[in-house]
Amino acid sequence: MVDMIPSSDNVRLQLELHQREAELELIKSVQLALASRLDVQSIYNLVGDRIRDIFDSQVVMISTYDAKTETLEHRYAIERGERIIAPGHHPIRGFRIEVVQTKQPVLVSTGVAEKAIALGQYPLPGTIMPKTWLGVPMVMDDQVIGILSLQDVERENAFNEAEVRLLQTLSASMTVALENARLWEQEEKYLQSLEHEFKVGREIQAGFLPKQMLQPYGWEISASLQPAREVAGDFYDVFKLPGEQIGLVIGDVCDKGLGAALLMTLFRSFVRAMSSADFYARHASGAEDTPAKRLKNAITLTNNYIAEIHGDAGMFATIFLGILNTGTGVLTYINGGHIPPLLINKEGIKETLHPTGIAIGAVMDAEHAIRETTIQPGDTLFAYTDGLTDTTNPAGEYLSENILLPLLNSIGNVSNLLAKIQAQLAEFASGSPCSDDVTLLAVKRLER
Repeated sequence: MVDMIPSSDNVRLQLELHQREAELELIKSVQLALASRLDVQSIYNLVGDRIRDIFDSQVVMISTYDAKTETLEHRYAIERGERIIAPGHHPIRGFRIEVVQTKQPVLVSTGVAEKAIALGQYPLPGTIMPKTWLGVPMVMDDQVIGILSLQDVERENAFNEAEVRLLQTLSASMTVALENARLWEQEEKYLQSLEHEFKVGREIQAGFLPKQMLQPYGWEISASLQPAREVAGDFYDVFKLPGEQIGLVIGDVCDKGLGAALLMTLFRSFVRAMSSADFYARHASGAEDTPAKRLKNAITLTNNYIAEIHGDAGMFATIFLGILNTGTGVLTYINGGHIPPLLINKEGIKETLHPTGIAIGAVMDAEHAIRETTIQPGDTLFAYTDGLTDTTNPAGEYLSENILLPLLNSIGNVSNLLAKIQAQLAEFASGSPCSDDVTLLAVKRLER
């Protein structure tokens, strides 16, 4: 018999993947619109139409907010596929006041009509009162500049927490694009537009990295990412898996700049989602869920998606993906064209984890072998991107491994190790600008 995954789990996984893909496609669409120098209203229309495609909602509204006059201007408003015409500025009322004051999402799932009327919020002419109302702020420089709202006129409790989080992410991602579109119409503020774009882009990217590093009992884990530009193409991740297992990832997207940064979020999201998904980890009845199967599925699905959808752009990434059993120290891994991580003990380099296949996304159906090693008590796994050894000093000399080895041979606390490497990097560069992102990941098994 085939071990069938419950349909509810299947639907949940497919929804998560759809939400991630929809978010990335929305960002790409907005960037294309900006590159075409569309006017501000065209940007609102583009964003609003994409939100309609993603969410099951009869009403979508994008409203700009003027804090000086405390008024709203509805730049995009649709109910049941029909445009709502509401020109001019309108006093802010009801639930939207709470969105502006708290700078947080407001979800009203029941009794919307009674609560809205009590707050002085009435529907626009020609529209009906919703049964569920959701609004999230569009925040720029810690100020609310607009509100995205979804309304369901048929159902109470129409939106769940996952949809609220997704709308928040979409709002954060597109706020800078909308602000840039507005600034683009003012040529004298063009440079300010780019500064805002990359500033918020870096903040969004930072949200994709672990906010707090896992620290399993008996282990020390530390990581750092130093972008060469405003946004980075490097990434790392450490995440919990079933039992005593954790996922370890370090990667480097080819090229630099905004394109690499967007692909970084896609690679990171797919690798984590596919590594964590039991739906893809199990195949047949009685088949054991093994690290090798999780690795194979995660890398194969990510590789083929990138190669098929983004192959024309020639974008790929080198990725080291490992699954570590923190109880036994066994590390099962795939190295997709990445610089070999080092397994180090007090005596020096104990093992080099060479590539087991080519870069991820470069070729459809690429084969990647799976390898295994054991991190013994006192051993440290050290992984990095090529930005470390590609660093040059003012004389044009590259940072050699001879400079790094003394630091690696004296490993103590891994956080201190990474700090020492970064200090050595800055000293060697002597003010020369970094030509590439530098990402470091260290995992130490404690001797006790």
